[in-house]
Amino acid sequence: MTIETSLSVQTIETVVPEVPATRGRSVARWVSRLASPPLLAVICTALTAARSATYGAWGWAGFLVGFTILLPTLFIVWLLRRGKITDFDVYVRKQRFWPYVVSLSCGALTWIVMSVGGAPQMFLVLSGAAVGQGLTLFLINTRWKISAHAAGTASFAVLSWQLLGSGGLPLLLIIPLVAWSRLRLHRHTFGQVVAGSALGAGFIFGALHLWG
Repeated sequence: MTIETSLSVQTIETVVPEVPATRGRSVARWVSRLASPPLLAVICTALTAARSATYGAWGWAGFLVGFTILLPTLFIVWLLRRGKITDFDVYVRKQRFWPYVVSLSCGALTWIVMSVGGAPQMFLVLSGAAVGQGLTLFLINTRWKISAHAAGTASFAVLSWQLLGSGGLPLLLIIPLVAWSRLRLHRHTFGQVVAGSALGAGFIFGALHLWG
């Protein structure tokens, strides 16, 4: 499979849903931006490092952010600048193939390096869960556009709850908030955000209790 040729402005306007500018949709846009999967992944990594009492935790956190978050994000920016994708969220399902391949490759290699290098167990769990979740999203995405935003948000909220205890419970409220924003912007259907939320919450919760 090859990366698609550059998209014209007319093509982009055709495939990305155009929604009237209202106050509610303006709020929804900001919610979606603040809940961007790469940004939430950085916060998750920092939170894991902060809660870890292991020597070198912040160094491993930097490595994890650089290779599993920054590199794939830069690849998406490169695709966007070259007109290969419609937008940063990669709205068109078929355009998600290469971003997923690059992200999964970086994630798998990072997990191997951390495993060999003796990284703290929590980082191995976090990285392994991210790769497993990403692979599942990728396979589902070949047939159906499940919401990566919802999955990332649910993972972040559940991880925060597990690491912070009762103090992290209020963060679970951002799961329906982000789901609402994706629906409000017409980026996903109700089923897609529910499935994404369930997948993200299930993966991180299961990984923490099985291997954490």
